Amino acid sequence: MNNWIVIALILLTKIGFSQDEFDVTWQKKMIYSIGEDEVWSVDGLENIYLSNNGQINKYDSTGALMFTQSIKSFGRMTQLIPVNRMNLIHFSEEQQTLCFFETTLTNVDDCIDLSDENIENATLVCGSSQPDKVWVLDNLDSRLILLSIKSRAQQQELKNLRGVLDIEEITQILERGNRLFLLDPAKGVYMFDMYGTLLEFIPQESIQQLDANEQTLFTLSENKLQIYSIKTGESFYVKLPVDGVLEFSFRNRYFFFRSATDVHKYELQLSE
Repeated sequence: MNNWIVIALILLTKIGFSQDEFDVTWQKKMIYSIGEDEVWSVDGLENIYLSNNGQINKYDSTGALMFTQSIKSFGRMTQLIPVNRMNLIHFSEEQQTLCFFETTLTNVDDCIDLSDENIENATLVCGSSQPDKVWVLDNLDSRLILLSIKSRAQQQELKNLRGVLDIEEITQILERGNRLFLLDPAKGVYMFDMYGTLLEFIPQESIQQLDANEQTLFTLSENKLQIYSIKTGESFYVKLPVDGVLEFSFRNRYFFFRSATDVHKYELQLSE
């Protein structure tokens, strides 16, 4: 975790400082152009992937274009999910398929037809820290499945999420640090352990998106970023460096903010 986050959370825990007492600055690192209807993602090495008119472009952490690959034959891409340093998953909600690419964007293995896995209406997919597994949300029966990509012999399920948790809508699923996060923008964030046990519900309305690491939850809402300590429950807000942020990701010490036309890479610093 970045030093400024550690310092800020320690101060919040011990002294109870308000957000206004933190003098923070954003340092711009990179900007990438993206079409309004295109898809993007960032992996753990800060490589960024941008779709562009039926192809994927991969850029390294310095902004250099590394690889380009056509994806027109795989159907319209809903998400591109880095699952480890070597693999990417192309999820098409339209086709209800998962297709796989290695680090050079070369297609590997056959695509998985999710209907073959008794998944009728997959709407969201995210990677898992468990090798060769992904989480898939079947919106038809409000079911979250931990799908094994290789053997597909064992599946873990969280069933009837709407009924059990009184969730209105799930707009994001994310696994970080052996925790699974579900976002209901009308209510807040549900946090589970790796076995599917509910650990905590964090109430907050109108969250657009979330990201997390082992110690911290980040949420985006109303052009502000909330930084929340999972351990202590303390939090503070930071104003975003650009307007019109639609999505974001946090990798290592960098934040990536997606607007309608660009993806911005920034570092947030605590002033001396």
